[in-house]
Amino acid sequence: MIIKLDRLGDAVLSLGAVRLLIRECGSSSSLLVVSPIAEPLFRQEFPGVALLVMPPFCSRFWPDFVMAMTRHAARLRAIQTEQLVILRHQASDYLHGISSLMEAGEVHASLWEKTWERTALNYPGLHPVPYPEQSCDGCLELEAHRRIVQSVLSRHVEHHEILPALNDRPDHPMRTLLVCPMTGSEIRQYPAASLARALRSFIKAEPEMPITFCLPAGAPLTPWLQALKNEGIESQVDWQQPGDFQGLRQLISQASLVLAPDSAPAHLAVAMDKPGVFLLGGGHHGMFAPWWRSRAQTWLTHPMDCFQCRWNCIHPEPRCISHIPPDEVASALLQICYDLQIRRPSSR
Repeated sequence: MIIKLDRLGDAVLSLGAVRLLIRECGSSSSLLVVSPIAEPLFRQEFPGVALLVMPPFCSRFWPDFVMAMTRHAARLRAIQTEQLVILRHQASDYLHGISSLMEAGEVHASLWEKTWERTALNYPGLHPVPYPEQSCDGCLELEAHRRIVQSVLSRHVEHHEILPALNDRPDHPMRTLLVCPMTGSEIRQYPAASLARALRSFIKAEPEMPITFCLPAGAPLTPWLQALKNEGIESQVDWQQPGDFQGLRQLISQASLVLAPDSAPAHLAVAMDKPGVFLLGGGHHGMFAPWWRSRAQTWLTHPMDCFQCRWNCIHPEPRCISHIPPDEVASALLQICYDLQIRRPSSR
């Protein structure tokens, strides 16, 4: 029994850990508790595993918490499991409420000292695993996954065993730069004007590479389109707004190069081992990113003394992102093109 109630990008980070646990424990005896936004990902990656879909978070006791518990209580009370594995490491009373309705012999959960919800780790049969303070191989979340899986399996688990990867064979990539500029919260986005300047520099060096902007369905094009117009490159950009997860996954799979801030598209691209440049702020720097599958991925940030602010920014704008120079972004993209030979046929 595995609980991973989270956003899509965080769900991607758990794929390697979930896959290893299911392989060791068996698909038929596993149950995944996941969020609606991550449901398509888990259904595609683990088609033989039963899913229970619930809201990822409850910010208010009423009506969110009470309604969620009421709606799912009967199903949760019917669950009996020898081992309950919680892969959302930021404990909450909501997760505790869900878990307390189940009959679990052992509970494996991270002991994250920064939680402010003090009942969240009062599980019977708890095997607490300290949340890491540092990691040599990637972000802290991956190291936390590794430690949890190691606790469940009672054996040493290597970093590569829990490294996220998608299960299908990738499409043959087209020679396209896919730009996914949006994140779940605007504070983590690279400014549209800076992004446009970076793309202008990139186009100057690689004028024949098609560029596609990928925005969520219903998201306004205006701020991005205006920034491109200001740089005189709007005619060189195509626009896509996939209406579902499969559409997003296909766009990333077909691209030869990806540019994105820290977001679900960024994590999907890295899990596919796509060449790309990813822009990372300091709010949770090192916690959910950076991470890599190969040298094809580059993460950029602007170092600041105020890193780890949890996005309670003390500046007029998030300088850890907004001050990444556009020329540095363009140079990183061009360097990947050069290193991996993602170039126009006439290039030497």
